Amino acid sequence: MDPVKAQTLFYIATLTVSGIVFGLILFWSIRTWGPVGKTKKERKLTSGAIDMIDLLFALTIILFFYGNTAFIFQNAINPSDASAINEVKKMTLSETISNIIIFLFIGAFVFSFASFARGRNPNRVFGINKMSWGKILIWGLGAMVPVYIFLGLGSFIIRLIIPSKEKVPEMQEIVQTMISSHDITVLIALLFSAIIVAPIVEEIIFRGYIYPVLKKYSHRLFAGFMTSLLFAVVHGNVAGLIPLLLLAIILTLSYELTGSILVPVLIHALFNGINSFFILNLPNG
Repeated sequence: MDPVKAQTLFYIATLTVSGIVFGLILFWSIRTWGPVGKTKKERKLTSGAIDMIDLLFALTIILFFYGNTAFIFQNAINPSDASAINEVKKMTLSETISNIIIFLFIGAFVFSFASFARGRNPNRVFGINKMSWGKILIWGLGAMVPVYIFLGLGSFIIRLIIPSKEKVPEMQEIVQTMISSHDITVLIALLFSAIIVAPIVEEIIFRGYIYPVLKKYSHRLFAGFMTSLLFAVVHGNVAGLIPLLLLAIILTLSYELTGSILVPVLIHALFNGINSFFILNLPNG
């Protein structure tokens, strides 16, 4: 990655993580000590008990993502091979399969921790049985209209803020591989990862776990925005930061309104599927 873009991404990630931590402290302080005029008993009732295990685990996930962004930044400013900075990167089949396995393991671990390990019913935690498949499908298809409207708006805004002089914009490794690879097995693995694995795992982590935990100890607007910003940052693409932020806000809103994690999973899967179709069928993706 370009060092300037990596630095920008690292600074935004730092602000995001700092904002989450300080925001939680601020909301906790307000609930515990204010507003002025409340009795000690009233403050205790409104502050509520803090589940430190859930909170610390959510913060651990957030710090893990932050550490990954910091690693990308360090690697960009101190590359082991300077000639490889602008080189088009391609993923091999073994790398793709390894990434899928690791991603599935992380998703399964978070899912299990959020439900089984804490003695909770996963159906209630993630709202799996809350809606019929017909309603989930309607939500997913209906959301595609605002998704692409807001993505177009986000792309327009980012071009105004960061005018790009690059003939070929910087792309994620998976996108570069889709465009340049002629190995059908690699393409199938990448499509499976993008359309099935990524939507399930990312929605479980961000909308299914991080967002509810942050919302519990702050406010839904703060939790929704900060979770969405974190989602955008961890994808490691400066040019896609605002579009991904707007996409994540729609995903969070759909989860908030329906209470079912399957709705944002479907929206995410449709979005990745449509984008994959264009990447494979349009010149230069």
